[in-house]
Amino acid sequence: MWRSLDLCQIVRPLRALDSWWHRLQMNSKLIFEYVFSRDGDDLGWLKAEVHTPRFSGRNGAWVQWQDLADFTASLSRFPIESGSPAVGEWGFGEQGQYTEITQVSIAPKGSTGGLVADVLLADWYEPTQRCSTRFETDYPSLARFQQEIEHMVRDRLGSAALHGFADSR
Repeated sequence: MWRSLDLCQIVRPLRALDSWWHRLQMNSKLIFEYVFSRDGDDLGWLKAEVHTPRFSGRNGAWVQWQDLADFTASLSRFPIESGSPAVGEWGFGEQGQYTEITQVSIAPKGSTGGLVADVLLADWYEPTQRCSTRFETDYPSLARFQQEIEHMVRDRLGSAALHGFADSR
């Protein structure tokens, strides 16, 4: 005997399958992990890793959690305008000269609603050692990344990943 199904019983598994398939197609990612300092100040060590088919790199930088929160808030803008990308940039100043260590820029890709993530990672102790790459992403992936960063900072554990796609040729 057939019984009636609630629409939610059908839609939820389909959403889960769609999310799984979407991530399966992604071949690139940016991962953040934030470790709060033990002395209770506002600084923590932001670990960053980027993986694309052609490049990968990782680094770490001392970052104030408020600066990470500001970057996270900028990810919620919709649409992100080409003249005003969402940018997170962290580094240090020494003898009047600023050195970028970690930079992430999220900007629109064309007019179809796609996004591109440009990532620069440099070594904290040897900043001339650096990796720069880019990959395409989308608003749903960006929203998940934003939520994961918020949870990471609030709960003081975990990591956040922005998934995307880069050409492997």
